[in-house]
Amino acid sequence: MAYAQQRQFPRFKAALPVELRQPGESTPLRAQTADICLGGCYVEMSSTQQVSKEVEITLWIGQEKVVARGVIVSNHPAFGNGIKFTEVTEDGKARLQRLVESLDPFARSAQAGER
Repeated sequence: MAYAQQRQFPRFKAALPVELRQPGESTPLRAQTADICLGGCYVEMSSTQQVSKEVEITLWIGQEKVVARGVIVSNHPAFGNGIKFTEVTEDGKARLQRLVESLDPFARSAQAGER
């Protein structure tokens, strides 16, 4: 229970294509998300990154991309990494907000009730 209370934003399952790069590197690691929220995501990959390492992340939401900077906050070897977003453009934040709202079953039921 304490773990759930630590979350600033609710997470939702979402399999989105993602590219991770270490700052200054051009070759990306390609993977996909397992879940996402406004504050970060969990990326499934067998070759994981070290905790505290900074990364540049590109998320593909349909045909739109969101580019952000983040830091690795959890490492589960052979499974994936938790990433906290540290810098997201305003446009990127708006795209993430729309995505999260589309994944939130409570937001959809509330919108349906307004009609």
